[in-house]
Amino acid sequence: MDEWLSGLKDEVTKQMLLGVIEKKEKWEKFKQKVKMLQIVTSIGFILFFIYIIWEIAPLGGTVANVMTQFFGKVEHLYALLLLFTLYWAISFYKNKCEKAEEEFHLLRCEIIQKSAELWKNEEEWKERHKWFEMMKAKYDINLFYENS
Repeated sequence: MDEWLSGLKDEVTKQMLLGVIEKKEKWEKFKQKVKMLQIVTSIGFILFFIYIIWEIAPLGGTVANVMTQFFGKVEHLYALLLLFTLYWAISFYKNKCEKAEEEFHLLRCEIIQKSAELWKNEEEWKERHKWFEMMKAKYDINLFYENS
Protein backbone atom coordinates (compact mmCIF):
# COMPACT_ATOMS: atom_id res chain seq x y z
CA MET A 1 0.00 0.00 0.00
CA ASP A 2 2.51 2.58 1.13
CA GLU A 3 6.18 2.38 0.40
CA TRP A 4 7.20 4.18 3.57
CA LEU A 5 5.93 1.15 5.51
CA SER A 6 8.51 -1.03 3.77
CA GLY A 7 11.03 0.36 6.28
CA LEU A 8 9.41 -1.77 8.97
CA LYS A 9 11.18 -5.06 9.47
CA ASP A 10 8.45 -6.79 11.46
CA GLU A 11 5.67 -8.11 9.20
CA VAL A 12 3.10 -8.24 12.03
CA THR A 13 3.62 -4.57 12.84
CA LYS A 14 3.42 -3.66 9.18
CA GLN A 15 0.15 -5.59 8.78
CA MET A 16 -1.35 -3.98 11.88
CA LEU A 17 -0.46 -0.49 10.64
CA LEU A 18 -1.87 -1.29 7.21
CA GLY A 19 -4.99 -2.65 8.87
CA VAL A 20 -5.55 0.47 10.93
CA ILE A 21 -5.07 2.62 7.81
CA GLU A 22 -7.63 0.55 5.89
CA LYS A 23 -10.13 0.69 8.75
CA LYS A 24 -9.72 4.47 9.01
CA GLU A 25 -10.32 4.84 5.25
CA LYS A 26 -13.39 2.60 5.45
CA TRP A 27 -14.76 4.64 8.36
CA GLU A 28 -14.13 7.92 6.51
CA LYS A 29 -15.85 6.55 3.40
CA PHE A 30 -18.96 5.65 5.39
CA LYS A 31 -18.95 9.04 7.16
CA GLN A 32 -18.86 10.79 3.79
CA LYS A 33 -21.65 8.61 2.40
CA VAL A 34 -23.87 9.29 5.44
CA LYS A 35 -23.27 13.03 5.19
CA MET A 36 -24.10 13.07 1.47
CA LEU A 37 -27.27 11.03 1.99
CA GLN A 38 -28.34 13.36 4.81
CA ILE A 39 -27.91 16.40 2.58
CA VAL A 40 -29.76 14.84 -0.36
CA THR A 41 -32.59 13.55 1.84
CA SER A 42 -33.00 16.87 3.64
CA ILE A 43 -33.17 18.78 0.37
CA GLY A 44 -35.61 16.22 -1.00
CA PHE A 45 -37.94 16.50 2.00
CA ILE A 46 -37.80 20.30 1.91
CA LEU A 47 -38.57 20.45 -1.81
CA PHE A 48 -41.39 17.92 -1.47
CA PHE A 49 -42.88 19.88 1.44
CA ILE A 50 -42.69 23.12 -0.56
CA TYR A 51 -44.35 21.36 -3.51
CA ILE A 52 -47.18 20.15 -1.26
CA ILE A 53 -47.73 23.62 0.19
CA TRP A 54 -47.72 25.45 -3.16
CA GLU A 55 -49.32 22.91 -5.47
CA ILE A 56 -51.71 20.81 -3.43
CA ALA A 57 -52.72 22.79 -0.33
CA PRO A 58 -54.18 25.78 -2.24
CA LEU A 59 -56.39 23.49 -4.36
CA GLY A 60 -58.20 21.85 -1.47
CA GLY A 61 -59.57 23.53 1.51
CA THR A 62 -60.18 20.81 3.98
CA VAL A 63 -57.66 18.26 5.07
CA ALA A 64 -59.71 15.51 3.45
CA ASN A 65 -59.57 17.27 0.05
CA VAL A 66 -55.82 17.80 0.33
CA MET A 67 -55.31 14.13 1.25
CA THR A 68 -57.51 13.02 -1.68
CA GLN A 69 -55.53 15.16 -4.10
CA PHE A 70 -52.23 14.01 -2.63
CA PHE A 71 -53.04 10.30 -2.82
CA GLY A 72 -54.77 10.76 -6.17
CA LYS A 73 -51.43 10.92 -7.97
CA VAL A 74 -49.15 7.91 -7.91
CA GLU A 75 -46.14 10.19 -8.43
CA HIS A 76 -46.60 11.54 -4.91
CA LEU A 77 -46.39 8.04 -3.48
CA TYR A 78 -43.27 7.31 -5.52
CA ALA A 79 -41.69 10.51 -4.22
CA LEU A 80 -42.52 9.52 -0.64
CA LEU A 81 -41.18 6.03 -1.24
CA LEU A 82 -37.94 7.47 -2.60
CA LEU A 83 -37.56 9.88 0.32
CA PHE A 84 -38.20 7.20 2.94
CA THR A 85 -35.83 4.84 1.14
CA LEU A 86 -33.16 7.55 1.37
CA TYR A 87 -33.97 7.95 5.05
CA TRP A 88 -33.58 4.19 5.56
CA ALA A 89 -30.25 4.30 3.67
CA ILE A 90 -29.00 6.95 6.10
CA SER A 91 -29.82 4.67 9.01
CA PHE A 92 -28.23 1.67 7.28
CA TYR A 93 -24.97 3.45 6.47
CA LYS A 94 -24.88 5.18 9.85
CA ASN A 95 -24.84 1.74 11.51
CA LYS A 96 -22.07 0.62 9.15
CA CYS A 97 -20.17 3.82 9.94
CA GLU A 98 -20.44 3.24 13.68
CA LYS A 99 -19.26 -0.36 13.28
CA ALA A 100 -16.31 0.75 11.12
CA GLU A 101 -15.41 3.42 13.69
CA GLU A 102 -15.50 0.86 16.49
CA GLU A 103 -13.29 -1.56 14.53
CA PHE A 104 -10.82 1.23 13.78
CA HIS A 105 -10.60 2.34 17.41
CA LEU A 106 -10.22 -1.24 18.66
CA LEU A 107 -7.30 -1.92 16.34
CA ARG A 108 -5.75 1.47 17.10
CA CYS A 109 -5.95 0.78 20.84
CA GLU A 110 -4.55 -2.71 20.32
CA ILE A 111 -1.51 -1.24 18.56
CA ILE A 112 -1.01 1.21 21.43
CA GLN A 113 -1.35 -1.51 24.06
CA LYS A 114 0.98 -3.91 22.26
CA SER A 115 3.63 -1.33 21.39
CA ALA A 116 6.21 -3.03 23.58
CA GLU A 117 5.64 -6.33 21.77
CA LEU A 118 5.60 -4.81 18.28
CA TRP A 119 8.78 -2.78 18.73
CA LYS A 120 10.79 -5.36 20.64
CA ASN A 121 14.39 -4.25 20.77
CA GLU A 122 15.62 -0.92 22.06
CA GLU A 123 16.54 0.45 18.64
CA GLU A 124 13.05 -0.22 17.24
CA TRP A 125 11.48 1.24 20.39
CA LYS A 126 13.39 4.48 19.90
CA GLU A 127 12.23 4.65 16.25
CA ARG A 128 8.62 3.94 17.18
CA HIS A 129 7.70 7.59 17.70
CA LYS A 130 8.73 8.36 14.09
CA TRP A 131 6.22 5.78 12.83
CA PHE A 132 3.55 7.21 15.11
CA GLU A 133 4.27 10.74 13.89
CA MET A 134 4.04 9.60 10.26
CA MET A 135 0.72 7.89 10.94
CA LYS A 136 -0.59 11.08 12.57
CA ALA A 137 0.67 13.36 9.81
CA LYS A 138 -0.27 11.20 6.84
CA TYR A 139 -3.51 9.54 7.98
CA ASP A 140 -4.58 11.52 11.08
CA ILE A 141 -4.28 8.35 13.17
CA ASN A 142 -3.08 9.00 16.70
CA LEU A 143 -1.15 6.04 18.08
CA PHE A 144 0.34 7.92 21.03
CA TYR A 145 -2.77 7.85 23.28
CA GLU A 146 -5.85 5.66 23.43
CA ASN A 147 -8.24 8.48 24.33
CA SER A 148 -7.93 10.56 21.18
